[in-house]
Amino acid sequence: MTSKCVVELAPDTVVGSYRLVKEIGRGGMGTVYEAVHAVLPRRAAIKVMHPELRRQPGMATRMVQEAAILEEVRHPGVVRVYECNLLEDHRPWIAMEYVDGETLAARLQYMRTLPPLEVAKLMAEVADVLASVHACGVVHRDLKPDNLLLTPADRDFPLRVIDWGVARLGPSGRLTLDGMTPGTPIYMAPEQATGKNIAAPCDIYALGVIAYEALAGHPPFDGRTLAEVVCMHMMGEAPPLRELCGAPVELCNLVHQMLNKDPSLRPGAVEVRQLARAIAVAFAAAPTEELAAFRPAAARSHSVTVAATDEVIVLDPDELEGGVTEMLPVVHKLRWTPDIEPVAIPGALAEPREVPHPRATSEDDLGEVILLDKRRTVS
Repeated sequence: MTSKCVVELAPDTVVGSYRLVKEIGRGGMGTVYEAVHAVLPRRAAIKVMHPELRRQPGMATRMVQEAAILEEVRHPGVVRVYECNLLEDHRPWIAMEYVDGETLAARLQYMRTLPPLEVAKLMAEVADVLASVHACGVVHRDLKPDNLLLTPADRDFPLRVIDWGVARLGPSGRLTLDGMTPGTPIYMAPEQATGKNIAAPCDIYALGVIAYEALAGHPPFDGRTLAEVVCMHMMGEAPPLRELCGAPVELCNLVHQMLNKDPSLRPGAVEVRQLARAIAVAFAAAPTEELAAFRPAAARSHSVTVAATDEVIVLDPDELEGGVTEMLPVVHKLRWTPDIEPVAIPGALAEPREVPHPRATSEDDLGEVILLDKRRTVS
């Protein structure tokens, strides 16, 4: 196959109907640029696949699948897709809604914990998005603070759930890469660790972990290796949240229900939305002196002890391995699939091999966005 030179993407480069302004983010799959429409008064975020991934089988189709999911799911908490096409070098690109905001991960870095009222509202908003996408047969499977974009200035909806990669296309099969670990270990449901029964309850469990972390200042389980974290998710019990943060007992109970090891015993997205909203309303109406008792716990160092075998291991959360991220939405049918074969690159190996991102260590989150400034837009 004849190799095409990599298209250089610099400011003022025209991609489809858009002119690139600047690079704003970079992740395991692609680079994100701020762009403006050539005619309409519209800003967009354009995600372009990394050139190194052109010879990875299925990567182009994965990005197009992401566009198909964004096109099919209509909810103000899911970014809109404007256009999807290919560059001259066969790399796919997606033009999406540009949203100013801050990730929950960034906020937790400087706040450590959030007030219970904010956590209840956040749970209700994310559950509202999940109720919509689950009804469409889509499972995100990689919910984490990095993938929750807070947009309080947005009058339509104060949050976006972002990074919708593709790992399965209904019953027709899976699009995966060898050696990939599904999900991010800290937020991974027990059944997700085994690769079985990947469904809506996985997202509910992940949201429970996020809420626990926002209330307590640390996730319920973490460790030095992926295996340790998975073991704790499958067999360990989260420390009682009520003893760590002083949040209302109803909110703590809801979070622990979402963390149930049995997927069938977790509440659904609609139930989480209803309960979290009711808790937020009741909490907001509480007298001031009662609210004072529910201030977030002060930042504290912590460790988790788990008996994996006969010995007790004390785990240091600072040494956690991040794992590799992928997501598992299910869509009904693709509107368009590019007929793309891996591109031959001079000096490349004959067989596809794992191509590390320039910043990657041993295991890097696929889909994780590295901000080039203090604000974050969708990827």
